[in-house]
Amino acid sequence: FLFPLGLFRLLNRRRSMNITVKSLRSLRCLSSRQGGAMNVFDRSMKRKQKQWASSLLDSDKYDYLRDEAGSRVADRVYDVSRTFPLALDVGCGKSHIAEHLSKVEPFVILQNRRKCEIPSHCVLANEEFLPFKENTFDLVLSSMSLHWINDLPGALRQIYQVLKPDGVFIGAMVGGETLYELRCSLQLAELEREGGFAPHISPYTAVTDLGNLLGQAGFNMLTVDIDEVQVNYPGMLEVMSDLQGMGESNCAWNRKSLLHRDTILAAAAIYKGETANWERHRTLGGPLILLKCYLFKVPLLWVMKGSYFGLVFSVRVFSACLFSYINTACSCMQMKIQNNVNCDNRN
Repeated sequence: FLFPLGLFRLLNRRRSMNITVKSLRSLRCLSSRQGGAMNVFDRSMKRKQKQWASSLLDSDKYDYLRDEAGSRVADRVYDVSRTFPLALDVGCGKSHIAEHLSKVEPFVILQNRRKCEIPSHCVLANEEFLPFKENTFDLVLSSMSLHWINDLPGALRQIYQVLKPDGVFIGAMVGGETLYELRCSLQLAELEREGGFAPHISPYTAVTDLGNLLGQAGFNMLTVDIDEVQVNYPGMLEVMSDLQGMGESNCAWNRKSLLHRDTILAAAAIYKGETANWERHRTLGGPLILLKCYLFKVPLLWVMKGSYFGLVFSVRVFSACLFSYINTACSCMQMKIQNNVNCDNRN
């Protein structure tokens, strides 16, 4: 992927689309970022991570999550009983959404790299400064890119502004307790080996906050849905390798640049031990537990310019507090089985 660079450049074909690019001055006015606005992510570092990931010879093998999210976003487009003359894909990557669509006519995307049937036009821009006039697009899409934006309220407000009055916004972003198991394993390992811990996982938007953010942007009648995708991994190191291949590594300003080898090995052992606990509870007849995996919840933001429907995509991890419930459930199940056996013997 080539991440937006902050300079705005339309390809030569843009003139045939009658899309007017705003001046840099007007773009600055559109941004809602003020002196006290949050600046959580190092965008230049994220751009380097994306560029490195896109340069890998086998980069396509890391696209499984984005392909799935793009497919589900496209499914939401087909739920709308209309055709969209002009659509915008914010943070398109390799056209993970466009390759699943056919009911959209001209498509404006960021750096198209896959062939799709829809006529597409590439724009190199920053998601926080959309270079388009108000009331331009019938449909705005976004998949797996909004969670790296510093000024998310401002970005949502601009999406609202570039939509036509009857336009639709559908998006997917990572949020909630994504990578909870990885976060906890690293923190416990650092506490044990180094006497303290630093943030190694980027913060994500809480699902409960999305409705408020979209309401502030101008959307109303908000609904947020949560969809889950199950991905199985052999262990923690494989998860970290895939995150790096996706270009989804931590880029928060307060990140720790160095992670010691001993800490990584200790974290992998902690993760392996926790999955072994889940496996033991499963063999005892408890509820079905997903082993050595992360559940990715995809936030698909489905918005009309007057109403909003959303599907939130985050990573779901099992909390340790569930162990007590599983133990109780297993004990009750064993007691019930034992009682049934005793009754049969009496009969």
